[in-house]
Amino acid sequence: MDYQLRQITKDEFEAWLRAISRGFGQHLNEAELEVYRPSVEEMLDRTVAVFDEDEIVGTAHSFPSEMNVPGCTVATAAIAAVTVQPTHRRRGILTRMAAHQLEDIHERGEPLAALFAQESIIYGRFGYGIGSVWEKWEIDRQHTAYSLPHVPEGRIRFVDKAEARTVFPDVYRRALSSRPGAIQRPDARWDILLADVHPWPSGASNDFFVVHEQHGRVDGYALYRTEGELLIVRELLAATNEANASVWRFCFDVDLMASTEAWGRPPDDPLPWLLADSRRLRRSTFDGMWLRLVDVRAALSARRYAAQDKLVLEVRDPFCGWNDGRYELEGGPDGAVCRTTSARPDIVLSAADLAATYLGTVSFTTLSQAGRVEERAQGALPRADAMFATQLQPWNPFGY
Repeated sequence: MDYQLRQITKDEFEAWLRAISRGFGQHLNEAELEVYRPSVEEMLDRTVAVFDEDEIVGTAHSFPSEMNVPGCTVATAAIAAVTVQPTHRRRGILTRMAAHQLEDIHERGEPLAALFAQESIIYGRFGYGIGSVWEKWEIDRQHTAYSLPHVPEGRIRFVDKAEARTVFPDVYRRALSSRPGAIQRPDARWDILLADVHPWPSGASNDFFVVHEQHGRVDGYALYRTEGELLIVRELLAATNEANASVWRFCFDVDLMASTEAWGRPPDDPLPWLLADSRRLRRSTFDGMWLRLVDVRAALSARRYAAQDKLVLEVRDPFCGWNDGRYELEGGPDGAVCRTTSARPDIVLSAADLAATYLGTVSFTTLSQAGRVEERAQGALPRADAMFATQLQPWNPFGY
């Protein structure tokens, strides 16, 4: 059957959003219509819909953003709302949307694309790799003592939604200023986060907002809710070590709570090392943000590298044919140049695996040990590892 693929009109917004909710196995919360409408209608040219006659059976969307990469930020298409209706699975609709979207992003001159995957098996075939990982934490209250005495230097206070909307973004920017993979949350997305229109299990409270303040400036915050005797940290960020330790101490010590749970934490977070008995922190690791190098040459040229060196990479990218080829990368701490070449490759790898190494999530050596990267020149793997190394692990807490 011949399906039509195009952007939506304003009149089709509600049907499109309903299709997205249904694709994720949910009913549309009516409050979502007005919360999401402004941000979508400003960028209708970035919406994707697949129609079976007059029915929307496939959806996708993206919005422009800037991602931290070592040494700078890079224009990135943040991809969301990717669904296919259960009635139209296995008909090539997702592949068609992905190809259309990546071609559009390439034409816009955005070197990177990023998304969060509902199903982790899907996106590797489209050239996405795991660009960062998340951890889920669980800990019982009696095991939350710190290893060293903690004397608070600031104060914790509750704020209302209006003040949270004012002070949270500044802390977010400062806390993530040097974190690879971080995407600054656009204003419209702060409104969506704090509107909290997505359903939670019955029995869960509404959100609470607390901030850490020192010397008259807010430098940390937490957004949390409770469910019975469980405190659920939805987001916690701090611009200083003191604020980080103090906000976590507050969350652990809230009265009537027996345990704390947190999703989406970075693997190199200092909290496990604050705890006296870190074994009691139950940690589960998941794929976080998936990354796609839409323009390999531009993406490799943009970032800075930990060691000065030169490598020839052969990138295999059948899904985005314009990337398929060999690249000579010469870079270091002060900048980089990447150009196409016909020279013999030092390393051969797929676009998806290059994406996984790009921010430092995984080393070339580890992927080689898994049979995913081929070393053609002796010693190329440790050289590549040294170039792409980062001080901080990539992390993007903005799970759009």
